[in-house]
Amino acid sequence: MRDAATDENGQTGQHAPLRTHMTRREARALAEAQTRASAAAAVQQSNELAADVTNGFLAQAQNEVGVSPAGIPFAQPPVPVPEPVSDFDYTSGFPRVSSAADSLPAVGASSASYPSEPLATAAAKATPPTAAAAPASPEMPGPAVLPEVEPIRHRRRAQRSRMRRKSSQRRRGIIIITVVLVLIIVGAGGATWYIKRSLDAKGKDYEGQGSGQVEVSVPEGANGTNIAQILEESGVVASTRAFINACTDQEDACKSIQPGTYLMAKHMSAVSALARLVDDANRLDSQITLGPGLTKWQIKDQLVKKGGFSPEDVDAAFAAAPGLPEAADGNVEGWLAPGSYLVMPGQSATEIVGKMVANNIQRLKASGLAPDKWQEFLTKASIVQREGSDLQKQDYAKIARVIENRLDVSKETMGFMNMDSTVLYGLGEKAKERKLPSKTEVADASNPYNTYKHKGLPPSPIGVVGEYAFKGTLKPAAGNWLYFTTVDLNTGETRFSSTHAEQDANVELLKQFCNAHSDLCQG
Repeated sequence: MRDAATDENGQTGQHAPLRTHMTRREARALAEAQTRASAAAAVQQSNELAADVTNGFLAQAQNEVGVSPAGIPFAQPPVPVPEPVSDFDYTSGFPRVSSAADSLPAVGASSASYPSEPLATAAAKATPPTAAAAPASPEMPGPAVLPEVEPIRHRRRAQRSRMRRKSSQRRRGIIIITVVLVLIIVGAGGATWYIKRSLDAKGKDYEGQGSGQVEVSVPEGANGTNIAQILEESGVVASTRAFINACTDQEDACKSIQPGTYLMAKHMSAVSALARLVDDANRLDSQITLGPGLTKWQIKDQLVKKGGFSPEDVDAAFAAAPGLPEAADGNVEGWLAPGSYLVMPGQSATEIVGKMVANNIQRLKASGLAPDKWQEFLTKASIVQREGSDLQKQDYAKIARVIENRLDVSKETMGFMNMDSTVLYGLGEKAKERKLPSKTEVADASNPYNTYKHKGLPPSPIGVVGEYAFKGTLKPAAGNWLYFTTVDLNTGETRFSSTHAEQDANVELLKQFCNAHSDLCQG
């Protein structure tokens, strides 16, 4: 059934005809609705275009600033951009359509031409300047095509980036200049150090034999460097290094320098100074050397001949003997340590003897022996020294064992040592150069040092104890020997035996040697 129709006046009737057109109010409402829909679509399109413009500007700004592969910005030539359109319809929310008479803004126009209204957020992406703008609808104006726009914030960002690049370049320039200056300073310092080191390595040196006179004392135990320092301090050589270099070139000569006082000249060349020190003619003092086995009489001869002392001065020095233990009973024999001793100008014989005694006590203390054993030990060691030979150093410990075995009264020797060296010592100075006693001297019981006639040890040591005899007596070798005989006085060859029969055979070997070398076997 057809509904009732309504006429223009609002009245209904049966079978009213259908309308074919809208009233003015309906048309106006429809137009407004279409306008609002078109405006909303235009706003959305404008926002999308604005986002595209912004991304394009960011890419353009990055290209303008530029970034190197190392991440360092570098300048790019600016890309000209068109000035934004300022003709905008704020009523409809759309940009006005440019007429044919309108022209695009000049490239590179001042930023003052930008609108103060929020155009930057609604600007549409422009078409190329050569493209024609699309015609607008007579009922609904469409969006205009705008040229590219660079927002103010992007231009300022580019300016700040350029300022940072310039500041960074200035800083790099300052750093480079600073590094160059530091390298120059360090290089100059290194060159100075190298030159100074080269000069120090060579050492300043005088020329010639020098002039004037100066006394220089070289202490015991001084090495080449010590001597060089003494010479420099005394004004003899120009530098320590110069003398060390001379010693390096003449090592053997430098090692032969002996302790003592020398007469030197001022401002000598290092080579000349070394030559003077090895020449005994330039010594102002004397040196006494105590070798192993020397007796006190032989030491007295050296003090008189080399030390310049009188025999009376030496006898007084032996009697005084500073530091001599009571066990020695006033006898310096065996208590004078071996070695070289300087006799300095003004030094007394008593001082020299006191030093010899002190050195011996020092090594006795170092051995660990109890002081009440010192006298007995030195007596045994002095016999070992005289009976043995430095040519056969390994025999010292064996001879010490023989002495220990023979002092045992339970042995077949019954405590008699039967040592030729003790007999000769008892004969005094007249036998100091002899090696064997005569039969008569061996039979003489009046000699207190005749160990053929007197059991046990002699009354005192019989000479200076050397280091090998000292060590051998401290640690005697293991063995049951009771006899030994030196069968070759030239080489020091010694035979050891445990029975008297073996000893007799060794004595025959000695007789054969003496028959061939009568000059060595006196007595």
